[in-house]
Amino acid sequence: MNFADRLIEKITNTSHIVVGIDPNFNLMPNILIPEPDNSIAITNALFDFSKIVIDSSYDLIPAVKFQSAYFEQFGTLGIKALSKSIEYAKNKNLLVILDAKRGDIGSTSLAYAKAYLEGQTTLKNGLTITSDITVDCMTINPFLGEDSLQPFVESAINFNKGIFILVKTSNPGFKLIQDKVVDGKNISQYLAELVNNYSKDSLGKNGYSSIGAVVGATFPSEGNNLRKLMPNAIILAPGVGSQGGTIENFLINFGREIKGVIIPISRAITYTSDLTISLEKYQTMIRKNVENFVSNLEQMKNAEK
Repeated sequence: MNFADRLIEKITNTSHIVVGIDPNFNLMPNILIPEPDNSIAITNALFDFSKIVIDSSYDLIPAVKFQSAYFEQFGTLGIKALSKSIEYAKNKNLLVILDAKRGDIGSTSLAYAKAYLEGQTTLKNGLTITSDITVDCMTINPFLGEDSLQPFVESAINFNKGIFILVKTSNPGFKLIQDKVVDGKNISQYLAELVNNYSKDSLGKNGYSSIGAVVGATFPSEGNNLRKLMPNAIILAPGVGSQGGTIENFLINFGREIKGVIIPISRAITYTSDLTISLEKYQTMIRKNVENFVSNLEQMKNAEK
């Protein structure tokens, strides 16, 4: 099934909220901090964090989003934990998004696509190697141009996977490049048009494409205009929570027509100032945070009608 259709089906049965898994040991409760001089404990702690978050929320959400950098910083120990966490999320019937923002020259992008979307690479002698970090969807950096995007687009279409191309990011520094105007349009608008061109080749039964876009929820004035340029793209709208975006801003961005939009929230769901919290209370807190975001979105969306 087309990735967009799978996502829409899960959104219909759960919510628009996606839980981000960003394992930062500086913010984790003490119960998850690994012992000093125990490298194996790093892998276990990263996986335990993922497992706790997933177990506390899997029936409320359509997907989880792993921030790969928080795993990669620990080398093979982190990659092993990421692989285990991806598998665990899939076993909970969640769609898995990898926030890796990959993008390179064509042959390198193809290697990334094989690792994360296709799931296997066949050598010239016929040997096929399987990847254990394959996901349903990943974020893509378009800075190198169309030849860097094409391998990801083709893999997404051919393997029923999805990609989110960076169009308007949620960080304060986006203006340096994304707001630059060329021939009357800014870079984000050009990127939105590019996404729209790609999206026409992978429309599902719900009218949405597997080629989606990242549009931050932190800049309300831009979201709706960009949506009009790519009406068939699934939109990943980060920035709600710790980055300062709000559900209200999100609805200003996209109005009530949010069928094809998902909101990833990480720190505002998974972290607490009480570092001495017990495991049971921590799990309850995560679930309650997800429930609150889901409820707030539904209430505000209905109030707009």
